Parts: sequence; C-alpha cells; structure tokens
Amino acid sequence: MLAGAAAAYDPALRPRFDLLIVFAVFVLAAVAVQAAFADKRRDARMAVPALLALGCGVILVLTRGWAGFWAVTGLGLLAVAFAAGPRLRDTPLAGPATIAALGPLATAGAALALVGHVAPVALWIGLPIGFLADATRRARETADEVAHPGVQAHAGDTPAAPPWFAADLLVAYGMLPALAAVGALPLMGLAAWITLPLAVREPARARAGRYAWAEAAQRVSLLHLGFALVLAAAVFVARIHATRAA
Repeated sequence: MLAGAAAAYDPALRPRFDLLIVFAVFVLAAVAVQAAFADKRRDARMAVPALLALGCGVILVLTRGWAGFWAVTGLGLLAVAFAAGPRLRDTPLAGPATIAALGPLATAGAALALVGHVAPVALWIGLPIGFLADATRRARETADEVAHPGVQAHAGDTPAAPPWFAADLLVAYGMLPALAAVGALPLMGLAAWITLPLAVREPARARAGRYAWAEAAQRVSLLHLGFALVLAAAVFVARIHATRAA
C-alpha cells in the first residue's frame, strides 16, 4: 500500500492521506476476516474486523465512487473466497489470487484512495511485491504442513520446496529491470535489488537438506517487507523529483 501511494503521490492533486489510512484499515480488517474464516471462527473475533471492513469500505465508496466500489469489492471478495466455503487457497488459483490481492489491487487501491485515480505505475509497482507475498504464503503453508501431525513420517524430514516458491522470488526481482526498461517504473526503483542476496539464499537453503520452513517463512516475510519499503521509498523520491521538475 505504501508502494502504491508512493507511485501515485502528487502534491498538486491534494493527496487524501486520511483516505489512505481508511484504505489501510480496510485491507487489514479484510485480512483479519480471512484469517477468521481460515480458523473457522464465527464469533465476535470475526464480527469486529468484518464491521470495521464494512465501515471503511462504505467510506471509500462514498468518496471515490465506482472506482472505490470495485476496489473494495474485489479485495473483499478475494479475502473471503480465499478461506471460506470451497477455499481458494486449496486450488491452483491461490497463487494468482495472492499476487493480485496483495500486489496490484492493494497498490492501485492505495493510489485511488490517495489521489482519486490509478496511474499505470501504481499498478505495475504491485506486481513484484505480489510475487514476494505469494512466496511468503507458500513458505507459511509448507510450515503449517510440517507442524500438522501425521503429515511427515519422521519429525526431522524436510518437505520439498513448494512449486513456484523459487520462481516467485525470481520473477519478483527479474521484473524490476524489465519494468524500468519499458518505463513502467522509474529507474530508481532498482534500488530494491539491494535485498537480492537475501532472496537468493532461500532456494539454496531449501535444496540443502533440512530446512526450517517456519523460520524461512519469517525470513521471507521480512524480505517481502524490506523489498516493498525500499521500492516505495525509491519510487517516492523519484516522484518528488519528477513533480518538482514539472
């Protein structure tokens, strides 16, 4: 969300930081509802974030119109569908859904909340972030499988890396120079490559025998956060420079 806001920031458009906060609360509440569905909770612990998400969604729709409606509806439906009923997380669509929801949809929604429209850069910047989010999801799900009784024959066994785990990391970092080359991201966005050594280690560790997936999930989560923050800061500086030059 910070990356999307950074990509869209323009002081000439009277940025609505209050709506950006509302959107952030909406997304966090939607994730909390998804987690409640996943844990099969149907009590007040789910009702509070559900009401919070609904209230924030109404505010965004009233202030941003149809664009806000589609952003809120898309994110909300994906969050619930991921864990409710026939769970999306158990289908091959889990990867694309994670990439879309925690990538372009989140960055575009933040841009819409902040300035009222979505520039192409606010969409493109979400793609590499979404792929890292998917890598984090895959590591966490593998850690859950390891912890589940009866999944492994021996407690010390290490499951193979989940499909697309390494590919998610590769695509995320490979996208940066490609997007910069076609002008979809400012060149300064390549600063996020400073986190590349941390990403390269994970597939190597996963092939090296015993691999603590719970610890890996934590490392990839921090990698995801660090990558997004560096990318957001770099693009924000580029936007400031561009608006002042204009």
